[in-house]
Amino acid sequence: MALKRKFTNEKDEAQKLIEQVRQWESSVIQDQQGLNNIVDIFNVAKRQESAEASFVAINALGRIYSALWTKGLLNRTKDSNDSAQEKVGDWLRSNYNMYVDLLRGILKCKEAPMQIGALRLLIQMLEKEGHSAHRLANVYSFPNSSLLAIVEGVLDNANASEHLLRTFAESYINSYDDIRYYFYRNVVKLASPEYDPFKRNSGRKYSNIPGSDTRKNRESRGFADGMPVFVKNAFSIMNLVRVMPKTDITDLTDFCVKLPDEIGETEPSVQSPSAHKRAFSEAWLALLRLPLTPDTYKQVLLVMHKRIIPHMTDPKALMDFLSNSYDAGGPTSLLALNGLFTLITDYNLNYPQFYEKLYTLLDRNLFHVKYRARFFRLLEIFLASSHLPAYLIAAFAKRISRLALSAPPSGIVIAIPMVYNLLKAHPSCMVLIHRMPGYDSETGEQKIAEEADMFVPAENDPAKCMALQSSLWEMETLQHHYYANIATLANIFNEPFHKPSFVLEDFLDHTYATFFESDTARKPRKAPALATQPPASLFRPGDAVGDFMAY
Repeated sequence: MALKRKFTNEKDEAQKLIEQVRQWESSVIQDQQGLNNIVDIFNVAKRQESAEASFVAINALGRIYSALWTKGLLNRTKDSNDSAQEKVGDWLRSNYNMYVDLLRGILKCKEAPMQIGALRLLIQMLEKEGHSAHRLANVYSFPNSSLLAIVEGVLDNANASEHLLRTFAESYINSYDDIRYYFYRNVVKLASPEYDPFKRNSGRKYSNIPGSDTRKNRESRGFADGMPVFVKNAFSIMNLVRVMPKTDITDLTDFCVKLPDEIGETEPSVQSPSAHKRAFSEAWLALLRLPLTPDTYKQVLLVMHKRIIPHMTDPKALMDFLSNSYDAGGPTSLLALNGLFTLITDYNLNYPQFYEKLYTLLDRNLFHVKYRARFFRLLEIFLASSHLPAYLIAAFAKRISRLALSAPPSGIVIAIPMVYNLLKAHPSCMVLIHRMPGYDSETGEQKIAEEADMFVPAENDPAKCMALQSSLWEMETLQHHYYANIATLANIFNEPFHKPSFVLEDFLDHTYATFFESDTARKPRKAPALATQPPASLFRPGDAVGDFMAY
């Protein structure tokens, strides 16, 4: 009973406090004499005892400061001769800054609904601040310093939830051209090693603050160890941006801070399509200069060719990043192929020894990696040119065939059509299936075992691996594979090459599950022969259990 009474009393006190907050809010909005009540509401907003009352107070302050921005009481006026009014304005701005800091602190709490609520209020304050400047001077003045604080609070936030990042991207960056433009510019500023948050807050420099040099300050803000938090959040938001830089000024119509009716001779950069494209490019380049985590690195490469390169002002600026990624080896090289191929074909990038590097990517791990299908799609394109030398095509066909011997069935069904298509597109390599392994092609004499296959599998230079002097005996071996479907598929090399080339896409997504599903769904032509002997009794004669039961 005592606990129930205590809970009831706390609930009644919270309700009274909420009613009091609403009265204070009404007095502040209706009469300037009630401005002192802002302090009381702010104290309630900071209280931890009653979450409900604190939530009501935070939203009440949002409505109060929206009204104050509308009335122009938060604007700085240089021509004001009223010292009392100036003091009131300074006091209001000081309290407003404390409220904004409170909202930024809520962004870093661990509850997603509170984060999103704080973000919505911060953007609301941003909009009111921009509109107030517009009414005061009839010029476009986007409050980018306020947006910079919001962007920093979201990106440099270890507790940023997926809902917060998605809301920021979809509700604001995708919706408003000006927020998207200044967001990109702020990413560049925040990613810079010279960025100093104290300059924004107080105009002080690190040299004036003992022990607060750039590196120490950035480490204290979570930027140490490769800035994993900042990089992860920045990429998550930029990857969620679906509105790409526009090419026509008439498409730039959605602004959070409305443009004035008369812009004047100099239009704001937010109205320039080229400025939007430049901001997009600089933001991505600034992000790619930072140390990326392995997961982020792979995700960037996955979207590089579709989401980044086509919208860059100078796609060749990504040349070094993609070249280094291609040289890294392993899955990173496989993922870099798409972007590198786009630069080679569309922007005339000259990559020396491209096919030699591509040849080294063919190893026994290739048929087991997640991005296997993506690699073979590109490989088919790279080897489609009829101008490629025969030794190069033979080297790829031979290496794929050799790897197929130890590959899983899902990889073998890719290798066989791939090799078949290569031979059909390059008839000069047909000698690989006509040459008898183990016999001299001129004398017909049998060779000793060491000289049976001239191919050098350890050689990474396709010009020196001697694949053209070898044969595709691996495909004959696969004709005896334990899985009947693979053996049947490999038999295609015993037939004349009159059939059309395989559509490689049909073979890229096979797994053990798809094999099992197709085999179990297939109806047998006739029932399998089974020899069964029906039991005559529950236990066999001579079993211990049977003897015991008989006893």
